[in-house]
Amino acid sequence: MRLRARRFTCENSACSHRTFAEQIPALTRRYARRTDSLTALLTDIALFLGGRPGARMADRMSMVTCKDTMLRLIRALPEPNPGPVQVLGVDEFALRRRWKYATVLVDMTTHRPVDVLASRTAATFAAWLRCHPEVQMICRDRAGSFRDGACAGAPQARQVADPWHVLHNLAEAVERIVGRHRAELREPLPTATETASASPTAADELDIHGRPRPLVARTRERYQLIHERIARGDSLRAIARELRLSRGTVVRFAEAADLDELLAAATQRPSLIDDYRLYLHHRWLEGCTNASALAREIQQLGYRGDINTVRRHLRPYRTGAIPLDTPLPHLTVRRVTNWIMSRPEHLTDTERKCLNDLCDRSPALATTTEYARRLAVILRERRTEHLAFDVWLADVRLDGQRELRTLASGMRRDHAAILAALSTTHTSGAVEGNVTRIKLLKRQMYGRANFDLLRRRILLSP
Repeated sequence: MRLRARRFTCENSACSHRTFAEQIPALTRRYARRTDSLTALLTDIALFLGGRPGARMADRMSMVTCKDTMLRLIRALPEPNPGPVQVLGVDEFALRRRWKYATVLVDMTTHRPVDVLASRTAATFAAWLRCHPEVQMICRDRAGSFRDGACAGAPQARQVADPWHVLHNLAEAVERIVGRHRAELREPLPTATETASASPTAADELDIHGRPRPLVARTRERYQLIHERIARGDSLRAIARELRLSRGTVVRFAEAADLDELLAAATQRPSLIDDYRLYLHHRWLEGCTNASALAREIQQLGYRGDINTVRRHLRPYRTGAIPLDTPLPHLTVRRVTNWIMSRPEHLTDTERKCLNDLCDRSPALATTTEYARRLAVILRERRTEHLAFDVWLADVRLDGQRELRTLASGMRRDHAAILAALSTTHTSGAVEGNVTRIKLLKRQMYGRANFDLLRRRILLSP
């Protein structure tokens, strides 16, 4: 491309510049080494890809530049002015997981981020809200820092708790309850002469040679040592330091109702053979009782375990305790939790039968299932008639499990925000989408850039 431009001479002898080159609008600029169109193109590449990847892409397009230039182009951009924000969405994201977090603020009308705060504390959020008194509604999760910050910085704004986060908190509480009653998930075996007096978990506590499994022996020893020191009056932190265990492990052993609860968690873990129990059952009834042959057959179907696991699974068959019916799905904590949290009409007949049998055996899980489904229906259908949510809180407070009572106690602090979620259509979906986009931008930058560059890419990226 050839360009012809005029050169002017200054007639003022006192001027330090003698000549001036003519500027062409929308094409050239004083002291610029690139045209405006090339600068705009490189800036878009930098916003999409970042520094080093953007420089590589520009080089492939015959626009030779370096990564530092790409980063300077991003930092040279002016910050956008979103204007007044009436409906605000807020959520946190990790700058360094478990160490440092930041906050993204989203305009729920345009679904675009309006600002990024360097921390997730209530004071930082409240200070931002004081500078934006036009905010009338705040969509958030159930984090206490955002609740306190909204109350302090924008008392005039109406807070809306996201229904998905409330359901997620409910699922976490249900999973803890099911995990605490893990011993009741085991299927009752039919009565046999060899197993009539044996405990349901006795076979699981032995290896294929009849010796106690190392995990079971270690669990028994730790339970005895921890409870001896608790009876002596030692603190949990001192016990953890003396036995060289994590404080969470000591708390789990200390809060267990009895040893059987811990042994159930140790012996009834998900196994690689769970998905092949039905196949092994049918093959045994057909007359194939060779563990090696059965192991080779299920290995061709995708089984990745060893033959010892197959032998351990077939041990009750060899002692005469052959199930008369087809084995039901293996009951794990996660599977039972999914059944409880799913809509009843979405469960298969087998899943519904397994859950009903489990509730018949365990009154605690039966009441948990009832309360979890009641709250799920209230949130999904946004029921506000007859104070359904308040009735649920009162019922859980009377006879709910301790995990549900803890959840209900936190919900009382968010009572107004949860009721607002039931009476409005606002959610935090747009905020979660922006958090997902932020994760992509973070991975492109590999954690090497400063917070100011990440903030600009979040605000300016299309």
